[in-house]
Amino acid sequence: MLLPPVLWRMSSRARRIILRLDLRRRAIVITLPAGATRQQGLRFLQSQSQWLAQAMADLPPPAVDQGQIWLEGQAIPILPTIILDGRTRLTDKGLHVGHPPEEHARHLLSFLKRRAESLFPPLFRQQSLRMDASPAKFSLRDVKSRWGSCTRQGRIMLSWRLIMAPPDIYTYVMVHELAHLRHFNHGPAFWALVDQYAPGGQPGRKKAEKWLSQNGAHLLAMI
Repeated sequence: MLLPPVLWRMSSRARRIILRLDLRRRAIVITLPAGATRQQGLRFLQSQSQWLAQAMADLPPPAVDQGQIWLEGQAIPILPTIILDGRTRLTDKGLHVGHPPEEHARHLLSFLKRRAESLFPPLFRQQSLRMDASPAKFSLRDVKSRWGSCTRQGRIMLSWRLIMAPPDIYTYVMVHELAHLRHFNHGPAFWALVDQYAPGGQPGRKKAEKWLSQNGAHLLAMI
């Protein structure tokens, strides 16, 4: 097995050596506690070779290798095309990428970000009005573990990678975070509010959570 890149982290709070896979970078992250050496980290990595081999085997291939990208829940073919202005364009046939193959991943990522920046803010405003919510700020980011977050100051963040998920999924995440403006917890009142506004109600909410659990790795590893 070809060993992926290794990224080293030091943590004064870690009590042991921690090994994880960074899906976005397709790299191994080794976190060392105070006093631990890289040699110890590498020995721990070797002891986890079976886990690593399985984790790498389960990792979805990149979109460029698949020849398709997810967009709003649909698998869209990636079509290398000669385009005079070099722009990436979406048609009913697929996503036309007018760049050299080695640049496709970068331009696909840029296309998805622009798509999210165009679609998500107006949808978020619409959901805010429906729920009579007044967030202080809305932003899009690329995060490792959370699809959305809400601070006590009312700032809400959403992962732009949700543009690859079906509309009911990213709408549910918006509703979930907006509900935190009224209930900054996960108590019964919070879930009742989420189920009131989530697409499909409580069954739709549970379906969205299951979808994210099953497909989250694809959103992180695809591009």
